[in-house]
Amino acid sequence: MRKILIAIATAALVAAPMTAAEAASSYRVSASSSDNKLDLTSHDGSNRSTVIKGTVRGGKVKGQKVYLYASNTSARNQSYRYIGSDRLSSSGRFAKKWKPKDGGLYRVKVVKRAGQGKRAGQDVTKVYVYRFTNLARFFAGGAGVTRPDKATSAGGGYWSTAYEIPAGSSATFATQGYACFRINFKIGVSDRTGGSGSYRVSQGGRTIKAGSLSRGDRFVEPTKTETKRMRANDPVVVTATGTTMVLGNPKAACTYPAKSAAVR
Repeated sequence: MRKILIAIATAALVAAPMTAAEAASSYRVSASSSDNKLDLTSHDGSNRSTVIKGTVRGGKVKGQKVYLYASNTSARNQSYRYIGSDRLSSSGRFAKKWKPKDGGLYRVKVVKRAGQGKRAGQDVTKVYVYRFTNLARFFAGGAGVTRPDKATSAGGGYWSTAYEIPAGSSATFATQGYACFRINFKIGVSDRTGGSGSYRVSQGGRTIKAGSLSRGDRFVEPTKTETKRMRANDPVVVTATGTTMVLGNPKAACTYPAKSAAVR
């Protein structure tokens, strides 16, 4: 008798219809961007916005909306914030222009909310947003390195951010962990100490710029090609040999947030 009752109960469970929630499938969202590497400090003002685009599949969605949210993973506050919405075309396509205001590595989430018997769907795409930031934020030290700023000149130049690097020493800037792709700086022999010597700006075993200078020589800057030699994986090291060098206004285009607290 007991076996008969168990069999009847099992059959009832199998035959029971699924609920609407159980039967519903999800919207399928696919998202990407027209440009996933933006430069907020580009010289000509271009490359500062992107279009978040993609498709939604799973039913008739024409005229319905997708909602977009962005999280800056380079900032301490990584909560998603709403950045806009777009209506879907008859083929389920969307395209929303986005112009971020701060540097960072962003995760942009596109959400199609539940409706018409379908569960919500979403997808995430990454966008790298670069902006020039002062390398003073990344200074990691150096034997005898001082920061006289406007008090010391080199080759006739004064800078609001300046590092005086004595002969035989190096200044290190720990930029690793942020996706940097351009660097800029001025460097010359300290007018205070004079003499002749050489300098080298490097990352790991790769030289960004190197040369020799004497007192009275005009300070030098990296060429357009040299500025692009920067990479994300190693700290920037500036070495002085023979005499004291002054490094002026060092900066790099990195995924570093300037308007909010960074991860580090």
